[in-house]
Amino acid sequence: MQKKKRTYDAARTKEMILDAAENMFAEYGYAATRIDAIASLSGYNKSLIYQYFNDKLGLYTGVIERADRIGNTVFEGLLGDSLADPTTTSDPSKFRQMLGDVIRNSFQFLLDHPRYLKIYLWEAAEEWRVWKSIAYSPDDIILFRQLAESAKENGLLRKDIEPIMVPIVLMNLVIPFVQSYRRISEMLPEGSQSMISLEQYKEQLVLIVVYGLMEPSAL
Repeated sequence: MQKKKRTYDAARTKEMILDAAENMFAEYGYAATRIDAIASLSGYNKSLIYQYFNDKLGLYTGVIERADRIGNTVFEGLLGDSLADPTTTSDPSKFRQMLGDVIRNSFQFLLDHPRYLKIYLWEAAEEWRVWKSIAYSPDDIILFRQLAESAKENGLLRKDIEPIMVPIVLMNLVIPFVQSYRRISEMLPEGSQSMISLEQYKEQLVLIVVYGLMEPSAL
């Protein structure tokens, strides 16, 4: 019983430290974030943080790994059947549905986890300097490239689209659209008929992706 209690407390402590680190990295980026600030925000001393994560880079890696695990859990729960179904890349309706679901779920995930979006944008601004140095790499690109290659072989992907563009589009096109919706909404007069609802906005993005990637004859 005592051993289980210590294990639970350690896990909870790590989560609280990661929460504080995620908050700081999102607000200030990797370079400007200090372990002292993370320790103060988390309520734990620096020596314990170093004990669990070794250094700032190890802590940053922990934040990235946790974000990827959470994202994978969400996507597997929502897309697991279609990703595992071999007919997804041969059936036009299933492939179109899969593309749409990826966009919708990615969009919602970033809305629900705005700090992950900020960290991603910090990385992009820093030309992925820190990202390249961590000993961890999400495998989403490999998965979606393989799906795209199969879809192209089956005539579902446009002939002039290279399969590697599919994961790039799916993983990166959502980000500027998430950013732009709030900005555009604030720029337009209140009650403006020019703006559309968030759900309509997401569906417009789905159409852009689907019609941009799929072979017209398969639509």
